[in-house]
Amino acid sequence: MPERDAYYGKLAAKTMEEMHLIDSTNDKSPLMFSLQKGNPLAVVKVGNNNIPQERKQRIAREFNFSETVFLHNAEAGQPPRVDIFTPVNEMDFAGHPVIGAGHLLFRELQGNNSHAPGQEQQNLTILTKAGPVAVSYEPSEEVVSAEVPHNVHVHSRGTPITNIKDVQPSMSASDFQDVEDTHPTVSIVKGVTYVLMDLTEHPGLFANLVPGDSPKLDLDEGWAPSFTGIMYYRALGSREQGDTRVWNLRVRMIAINLEDPACGSGSCALGAYLALSKGQQSRKHRFYIDQGAEMGRDSHIVVDITLDEEGTKVSTIKLAGRAAFVAEGKIFIS
Repeated sequence: MPERDAYYGKLAAKTMEEMHLIDSTNDKSPLMFSLQKGNPLAVVKVGNNNIPQERKQRIAREFNFSETVFLHNAEAGQPPRVDIFTPVNEMDFAGHPVIGAGHLLFRELQGNNSHAPGQEQQNLTILTKAGPVAVSYEPSEEVVSAEVPHNVHVHSRGTPITNIKDVQPSMSASDFQDVEDTHPTVSIVKGVTYVLMDLTEHPGLFANLVPGDSPKLDLDEGWAPSFTGIMYYRALGSREQGDTRVWNLRVRMIAINLEDPACGSGSCALGAYLALSKGQQSRKHRFYIDQGAEMGRDSHIVVDITLDEEGTKVSTIKLAGRAAFVAEGKIFIS
């Protein structure tokens, strides 16, 4: 049929690129087939193709994951570059996409034998819009770690509870009874901002949250525009372990009418804030963060925060997680 021939002729003329689906921050072996755990991530390898940003946005909207990564080939003297998109906007940095992209890059560098015993730690750099990110892979633990670019800023004005109620319309006023009137607003870098809502004493409210819109925030001068989300959290306890304060947290992150099964940048913002404000003089902090159980997509993130000698600024942030490769194939990009 002429119509069919014309249709397949058009398909043949389209550009196809390699695509991988990864469950990032999954607590399974990265090479196990493990569905519905961790945070689903699409990584599209675009090679040297110059794809318009609006086209990338359309592809990210089609996947409709919390983030989609577009991985560009390394140019002369430069590391491989990633562009990170949510279904509605591009982000300068996001944690779990960098972890997922790191797992893919290390897998390709080492072939499918990346988990063979006796291998040493591997290192490389990934270029994001927020700057270069040093990532490492530890074969014995099957974990990718990333040194997170940061410019931690606690905004002078907290977010009033009314702004949070607005994005949880299914909740009644009584649901928020005895909750603080304002909540800290923290940017991990310019363009990525979270409200931090402590629900440690409110397990019922924490359990009944539903996906909602991003909150309206009053950011300090020079920090807008920004992606905005809410990190709801419950502190399950902390302890001293050597020279490090160790925390256990349960979190939920909601924005852009989605709930994120694993939010690396939000976890880094939350960890930085707690280390700075409630660290009890400790310089080193490790956060074990569980997320996604309410969605049936359990995720596990580790965040290490080191403060400066005075304990007033964040010196380093490291984010770590495992991943599971779920599927791979081709996608039309033009």
